[in-house]
Amino acid sequence: MKLFFTIIILSFLQAGTGTDNKRNLLCHRWREVGMKNFSENYKAVDKSMAEIIRFKQDGTYDKDLYGSLHFKGQWLFSNDSSRIALRITEINGRVLPGNDSFNNEHATDSIIKLTQDTLIIGQLKYFGPGKKYGHDDVYYLSEE
Repeated sequence: MKLFFTIIILSFLQAGTGTDNKRNLLCHRWREVGMKNFSENYKAVDKSMAEIIRFKQDGTYDKDLYGSLHFKGQWLFSNDSSRIALRITEINGRVLPGNDSFNNEHATDSIIKLTQDTLIIGQLKYFGPGKKYGHDDVYYLSEE
């Protein structure tokens, strides 16, 4: 019986917390492969136009867009790690002003799927004159 409980405890220790697991799944290089805009069908993204984003363990990220735009920023999870926030702090080497406050309350985009090879982020917003609430989904595949 003691052996059984020891195995269970060791399994939990190896698994880490949910946030640690998600952080480990998230922190590598991703290439955008498609987009599903609100109320529309999925569309593949041309590889030359695809966003490439690398999340780092220290809460920062780098993003390349169109081969000529380079962004740096910060990312964080919500308290339950079901949502994510991205904040751009630099574009093409130019530091953006006004980056003082950034906390878990900014984590409003949904993590729809996060596995070793797939990331889908739902960018939440209001659409149209009627302010209908929904999300655009951005699909990424791992490059590592």
